[in-house]
Amino acid sequence: MNPTRTQRTMALSALSLGIVTMLPARSWADNPIVQTNYTADPAPMVYGDTLYLYTSHDEDVTVDNFYTMNDWRLYSTTDMVNWTDLGSPASLRTFSWSTDNAWAPQAVERDGTFFLYVPINNNTGAKIGVCVSTNPAGPFTDPLGRELAQSGSMAIDPTVFIDDDGQAYLYWGNGNLRFVRLNSDMISTSGSVTSNVPMNGFTEGPWFYKRGSLYYLVYAGSGEKISYATSNAPEGPWTFRGDIMGNPSIATNHPGVVDYKGHSYLFYHNGALPGGGSFKRSVCVEEFTYGADGSIPALTMSTEGPDAVGTLNPFAQVEAETIAFSSGLKTEPCTDAGGGQNVTAISNGDYIKVKDVDFLDGVTSFDARVSSAGGGATIELHLDSRTGTLLGTCDVSGASSWTTVTCPVSGGSGTHDLFLTFTGGGGDLFKFNWWKFTGPTTPGGEGGAGGVGGIGGTGPDVSGGAGGAGAVSGTGGNTDPATGGMPGTGGSSPSTGGSLPSTGGSPPATGGSPPSTGGSLPSTGGSPPGTGGSPPATGGSLPATGGSLPATGGTSGGGTSTTGGGPSSGGSAPASGGAVGAGGTTPPGSGGSGTGAVAGQAADAAAAGADDGSCSCRVGASGRQGGAGAVLWLVASALLLARRRRRAS
Repeated sequence: MNPTRTQRTMALSALSLGIVTMLPARSWADNPIVQTNYTADPAPMVYGDTLYLYTSHDEDVTVDNFYTMNDWRLYSTTDMVNWTDLGSPASLRTFSWSTDNAWAPQAVERDGTFFLYVPINNNTGAKIGVCVSTNPAGPFTDPLGRELAQSGSMAIDPTVFIDDDGQAYLYWGNGNLRFVRLNSDMISTSGSVTSNVPMNGFTEGPWFYKRGSLYYLVYAGSGEKISYATSNAPEGPWTFRGDIMGNPSIATNHPGVVDYKGHSYLFYHNGALPGGGSFKRSVCVEEFTYGADGSIPALTMSTEGPDAVGTLNPFAQVEAETIAFSSGLKTEPCTDAGGGQNVTAISNGDYIKVKDVDFLDGVTSFDARVSSAGGGATIELHLDSRTGTLLGTCDVSGASSWTTVTCPVSGGSGTHDLFLTFTGGGGDLFKFNWWKFTGPTTPGGEGGAGGVGGIGGTGPDVSGGAGGAGAVSGTGGNTDPATGGMPGTGGSSPSTGGSLPSTGGSPPATGGSPPSTGGSLPSTGGSPPGTGGSPPATGGSLPATGGSLPATGGTSGGGTSTTGGGPSSGGSAPASGGAVGAGGTTPPGSGGSGTGAVAGQAADAAAAGADDGSCSCRVGASGRQGGAGAVLWLVASALLLARRRRRAS
């Protein structure tokens, strides 16, 4: 045996294994993306960090063997695999002049106002209405009391786009493609309607947008296959570019196209849910990549959908109606504090699947907000499948009114799909509003431990370095009574050094007069004053920031640099800082800075102090990042084993 070769082989094997452990598990959406309702005519809209999806709604009971549609629905996602039911933002009742048929919608935002364009009254003469809201989730109201546009028959399927110059356009139609310009108020038109826009095979469902300098019109073409055309101008002429998706197995299809978080998506509908068909449709989504010439490739309907673009934080309150896939469930307006929706119609064996849940270092307890619970009702918590590893079983029986039930659980480190399986007797088991976990590493609302202040200088009136941000204040140096600097703003809203006003030290430094309380000005350093430091330096010119950005300390001072939150003036040794915090709403945390602290998503790290006054705090790594430690451990183990064998031989 060649010890050197063995050593190399084992080291490479360990390295390969470690790299594999660092790779995130791939997660896909499940098509159709909504299972609690029949949905159709998808209209995606990106606002902020969220993708909102407006849809029409096929009722469970079809009347007169025709489209039975009374309201519109809204769903949202930040990861493209888990969708939150936001209820109905508008319905036929929103319009006093409506009679029937709440068909395909589209929403756009302009100057903080959201405009929802909808076709109604198909049975009595289709018209396009508009309703407005200051919230993408509504409620929307009708500002006109009449239609916005009607020209000829089949005034359906509106699509609206605001060009770079501020001019807005409204296209619509079935068989006859029409458009008109909109005024800047978005609820009135300018000029006459242009009819019979030449468009190869156009049937219905236009979707108008711009990407770069190229305008796109994607639509349901001949046989309801999805086709598209492009133009160099918003009013054409249009060049037919081809078909994207073949003929569906139901009577209609309707595209919606959007870019989100660096990816491109096509939404459409089919009849894939149980009981589905032409009058009970279901929205789906596929990811695609544009060609270099702006072309859209041919796509096939799938049951998988796109990759996830983020993970779900189980340590924040998660709405029960946030779902990747489910079976047997419905949603309804919630009567609990905060309103929203809740899951209902829960029967024995039903389940909710939530994808890409980042459990970090694992979980220790589970909270469920439930009501109307009968005897024997439980929630089983499984990883990765309905029969996968069991985190625990939560008995929620007997909760007649809205109650938070807390149950012990264990396990779950890393990123997994979570299955919430419901068990119990016959009939409806309970209503379900929200859930959350706690664990040894819980990201969320408060910043991490602040970095310690700089070591006190030797000059007169010398201040300590600025303290880091977070729930624990910056502390002064241990050898000299320097105080912590300006307070950090923990969490997503400013706080004074975290959950409580920060104190100058831990224990509070005694040099200041009075001791620092994390106020708006940096407190000064030790007493008696030293002899160095000219000119006097202050602890920090800006407050450290926690929450979603790494905390930073003071910027002034000219002595030995510290990492506890900013340079101190004339310090004899660098002070060591606090640990990384789990700041704000961005998991795993981003918090105070300091020696040993890693800003943002950190591996398992401890901040080692330079003296007894420093803080050493553990920050847990997520399951996707812990592989780095595994690499080092495995490589070291392999090298040590080879060394032992070499000695033995």
